[in-house]
Amino acid sequence: MIDFVGYGAKTIPLITIGSNTLTVSLGALFIRPLQRQLQAVTVNVKAPVIENKIDKLVYNTANDITSQGGVALDVLRKVPMVSVDVDGNVELLGNANVRFLINGKPSGIFGASLADALQSIPASQIKSIEVITSPGAKYDAQGTAGIINIVLKESKLQGVNGSINLSAGTRLENGSFNINARKGNIGLNAFFSGNDQLHSTTVSTYNRKSFNSTEDTVTRLYQKGTSPFTRNGYQSGFSLDWSVTPKDELTATIGYDHTQNHGTSSIEQNMQTSTSAGAVFPGIMSVRNSSRRFSENAADWSLAYKKTFKKEGQELDVLYSSSYEKNNIDASQVSSYPNGDYPISGLNSNNPGRDHETDISIDYAQPMAKGFVLQTGAKTVLENIHDLVVTDTLLNNGDYAADSDQTYGFHFVRTIYAGYLSTTF
Repeated sequence: MIDFVGYGAKTIPLITIGSNTLTVSLGALFIRPLQRQLQAVTVNVKAPVIENKIDKLVYNTANDITSQGGVALDVLRKVPMVSVDVDGNVELLGNANVRFLINGKPSGIFGASLADALQSIPASQIKSIEVITSPGAKYDAQGTAGIINIVLKESKLQGVNGSINLSAGTRLENGSFNINARKGNIGLNAFFSGNDQLHSTTVSTYNRKSFNSTEDTVTRLYQKGTSPFTRNGYQSGFSLDWSVTPKDELTATIGYDHTQNHGTSSIEQNMQTSTSAGAVFPGIMSVRNSSRRFSENAADWSLAYKKTFKKEGQELDVLYSSSYEKNNIDASQVSSYPNGDYPISGLNSNNPGRDHETDISIDYAQPMAKGFVLQTGAKTVLENIHDLVVTDTLLNNGDYAADSDQTYGFHFVRTIYAGYLSTTF
């Protein structure tokens, strides 16, 4: 067989070499060239789990098999410089004032409860997490500790493909469904994910002994309580991307998220005073029952245009994004005294709120020389926040009456017009 790159293979059969025929002459051989041209070469390289870039640290969640289960909070625990406590509070380099983005855009899901929002994003949906400790002028002046950008997965594969992820545990269960469809230069993506934190109960006890200045009177305070808690939520999204030309990309997204939690508490308290002479005063016994129910619904939609040029690093980005968040908190607390030391007391409160924010921005980057980039842009932020607190106080007859001293509302309007010019070198 004679073969060479760019030519067809030629096979010559029935060649015999033996003790009497050590040399065989085949004469002049001709092979036919193939009329084919190489169109493209695809090189697949797997990025490392952690990348240290000049302006940020990137944790590639998709390349860490141990991060495929769980939720965003579980992934953040593995990111350098980021710490997460048991209650879901996130700190960056020890500072809790962190600005969270999804795909580089603000989202209403982070409005009222950051821990609940991060619980609703499944780890299997996250491509990478970018930690920016020194954000440039392009980013808003929010989050003195820095910015954490959660980048969700996208697919450029032709045809239809999807995935289903399920995980279960003694504390949290979650699942997600993702489907992608692409034909030519148009792609669609849709996903749905949900999670449920199993019913948990926290038991607490408190025992305190205090003395007066002469230490002849002792007051003992004893508390015992239980606090059941549940949490669940879901996240959904749909996106359309259109490669108008090899250098022009148009992307539209829409998402809807829901999260809720419910916690109750029952605390028994007994306060008793005694003297060194042996006198014991009747104790004051009380029972405090409380309940708090939180729910949030958030919708996000955006339209983004990205244009690249022949010169590497030269690009134009135009973004319109808007989010609408609506949440509500119902809380109640009742204190009763079994021995009749004080009358029963309590209150109910309802706290509805809504937040609508629209961002319009344009950013342009121009490489001037090797290692020297000029960046400029402009942005408009329009935000409206409405909040209301309605409180009812429990009367001695068991009825509730409106409490004007603890009932109020406010309307907050913010309008920002900003621009920037910066260099990186």
